[in-house]
Order: sequence, then structure tokens, then C-alpha cells
Amino acid sequence: MVQENLCWQAEGWSVEVLYSQTGVATSILVSLELGGSLLLDCGDGTLRDLLKREVDLKLIKGIYLSHGHFDHVGGLHSILGYMRMIGRNTPLIILTPHKAREDKLIIDAFTTAYGDSIPFEIERREVRGGERINLGEINTASFEVVHCGSTKQGGIGKQLPALGYVLQHHGQRVVFTGDCGLDSKLEPHIKDADLLIIEATLKEPGGEMEKRVHLSFDSAQRFAALAKKAFIIHRVGGLPPVEVGGQ
Repeated sequence: MVQENLCWQAEGWSVEVLYSQTGVATSILVSLELGGSLLLDCGDGTLRDLLKREVDLKLIKGIYLSHGHFDHVGGLHSILGYMRMIGRNTPLIILTPHKAREDKLIIDAFTTAYGDSIPFEIERREVRGGERINLGEINTASFEVVHCGSTKQGGIGKQLPALGYVLQHHGQRVVFTGDCGLDSKLEPHIKDADLLIIEATLKEPGGEMEKRVHLSFDSAQRFAALAKKAFIIHRVGGLPPVEVGGQ
């Protein structure tokens, strides 16, 4: 099914879901009216989607990673490579959960391969839940979420370092949960948000999968009712993201 893009616009900034499908990729673009942008996750294909929208990769201020699964960090190497090719010369900040390792391995491989020919600094910051980060005009707070890995062969795995982010600008608040289970205690972060971006991987609610790994569409709708508007993303089987009006 063709991916349906969702875009939210407010005073001074906008948020667009570039792409989101479970096990494939998630990437979200935050654009500032005065120039520059941020990325929330960068799954495979993010570079293609950015170029398609004529986003200037020299002006991306930072990349906020929710966790290290491939469908959320798989596009990082190609983004770094393109920035090197076009001669970006300003630092790139990458926020990542404390003790996450996948993005570090990607960055280390990139810097090992290209060394002194990289014309920009990559500033990787490990973030704990509850930290506040100011990046340009965007004030950001992080919060821990519960998210375990899972495979068909191995079932539910160990809990991963995983974060959600609250972005504030011009008195408006955007909440991105990343991938998370019901044990994440999301309500205090979501309530009265101007925009909520929340995952809904599971077709049926209940059980350990929903507690510790992913949310169901039913639960995502319930959380969406706490926000003024919501984008329900990260769905299975090619289902597109859904916009919900909220309260």
C-alpha cells in the first residue's frame, strides 16, 4: 500500500512523518520556519525521502534516536555519507539513549572508513530519561520508555535503552513516543500535547507483547484521545499512518 504522509503545521515549525512501517523504517522531519531541521529517527530510505523534499542536509541541526533497532537507525550511514559528499562543515548532533550501541557502531564504522576526510564534527550525546536538551530554537525533554526486542524465532528479548522525546517551540508541544509498551507510563507526557506521534504495531491488544514491546492500535487510540492531535504510526502490513483528531 502506498505510504500516506502526515504533516502538522504550527507557528514557527512543522512536523512531517516521512515514512513509518514496522520492521522497515521510521523517520520524522521537524522543520523550523527560520531555517534548519531535525530528524526523529532515521530508518532506511530517509536520505531518499529528504532529497525528494529538497531538504538541505547542511542545515539539519540534529538527529534524535529513540532506540537502536535497524528500522530506526538504518539510514544513518547514508545520511552521514551524503553530508560528507556535499561538504557539510557544521557539527551534527546525534542524541541517543544512554548505553545504546547500534548507532555508535555505525558512527565508528563511518569515521574509521573516512577519517580526516569528514569535513564536519559528529557530536554523539548519550541521553538519560528526564534530561533536557536545548538545540537551537527547540527545547527538548527525554523520557524513558519500555521497549524490548522481539523476533519470530526468539520471542521477547531483553529491554533496550529507549527514549521518547517532548519537543517544545513557541508554546506548543510535540511528543514522540518511539517504540514502547504499556509499562512505559505514557500518560503524563502525552496529556494536552499539541501533537502526539505514537506507534501502533500490534493488531490485537493485551499480553506481554503489549506490556513490554509494542502498543496495539486500540491503545494508541486511547492515548491519542489525551492529545489535541495525534499521528498513529509504525503499523504492520503496509498500513499507512493515521491522523486522529484527539480532544
